Amino acid sequence: MPTLQIMTVSTRKQRIGPIIASWFVEQAQQYGKFEVEPIDLAEVNLPLFDEPNHPRMQQYENEY
Repeated sequence: MPTLQIMTVSTRKQRIGPIIASWFVEQAQQYGKFEVEPIDLAEVNLPLFDEPNHPRMQQYENEY
């Protein structure tokens, strides 16, 4: 059975991505043709996404 990875890509504190991803995971599981693997980039702990401000602002708070 193929694996469907559903990614939540927003990492900011105020985000609705997890709500949408949760709904999509439920729909994919009900379909039953996929192994479903949710991935939340906020939980992956990538240093690139560990900033509170949008990158276009160039106001970095963390040192890399």
